Amino acid sequence: MRKALVAGALALAALLTNATGATAASAEAEAVPYTAWTWNISGHKMNHGRTDSGLIEEAVGSIRRAENAVDFVSFNEICYSQYRAIRTQLASWNPDNPSYARFQEAIPAGSTGADDRSICGGESFGKALFSRHRLGPAEYRTFAQESGLSHWSADGVQHPVMSGLLCAPLADRPAMKFCSVHVGPISTGEKPYGYNQLVELDGILNGFAAAGQTYMIAGDFNAEPDYDRLNRFYAKEVPEPSGSRAEDPNYGAHRELDDMDASCPGYGEETSAKPVAGLPCGVPSSKIDMIFVRADRLASPDYSADSKAIPVCTEIDAAGALKAGYTEPCSDHRVVIGRATLLVDPAT
Repeated sequence: MRKALVAGALALAALLTNATGATAASAEAEAVPYTAWTWNISGHKMNHGRTDSGLIEEAVGSIRRAENAVDFVSFNEICYSQYRAIRTQLASWNPDNPSYARFQEAIPAGSTGADDRSICGGESFGKALFSRHRLGPAEYRTFAQESGLSHWSADGVQHPVMSGLLCAPLADRPAMKFCSVHVGPISTGEKPYGYNQLVELDGILNGFAAAGQTYMIAGDFNAEPDYDRLNRFYAKEVPEPSGSRAEDPNYGAHRELDDMDASCPGYGEETSAKPVAGLPCGVPSSKIDMIFVRADRLASPDYSADSKAIPVCTEIDAAGALKAGYTEPCSDHRVVIGRATLLVDPAT
């Protein structure tokens, strides 16, 4: 019965995509449900590296909420102090899993920004992932193309902020990995920085697929679903949303877990807090935070995602001090939670 079910899932996966260069899941592949959770917390810009404004409790509470059934967690724009606090509070998430947290530095400790303000209160800044399942060794990929942002080291030297990809496989299912990414936001020259980073990211993911690996990748892509530069990710079966500004059709190998949302098929729910006029389907704010899976690794078309309302935290003033009795949004991004059942090859 297991082989019959997997054979049916493989046939379905073949219908879902025409991806090139991918290695099909083996006949022994297991269909495994996973839930990913991602949030850009604006750990420095809005939260000044603080861990006592309620941000940590809101994040951990959402991750551990039983109905969310989260397996994997991705944080963008997180200060190491916040990573450390979340790591401590998630230590009992799965007590049998001592290897559940990974951090990738984008800006080293002791740096300042263009405003001369200390970044993250003097600690490092980057991205992080957590897992309910035991993780294997982390994989760090720094994009060759810079983000377009800068930081200054303690000696006053300007340095580019390097964007990249953080992944880790599961220890007991090494053919399954979870990744967190933050694509640079600055557009300069003939192509936006994000374009070159997305091309590089697509190449990395194609390499994973060619090696027979299944993955979920979550984070802030700093591009909207109908932007032409994301066509290389979305499978051709994904519809263009109503009012799309895209000039070219999709041709990629992925499904984004909110791409069939009834409110705006091909686009999904908003994830940004900033209202924008003229978006597809009349969506009030843009969607730039996403969770992608390889279409030929979907064991079922029954996948979904939801963006959650931004919680409130204690307000922090421009000097980084808490303003007792005042509240503000914890971030300018929403949490996105996505679910999919994926085909994962057995360990060899």
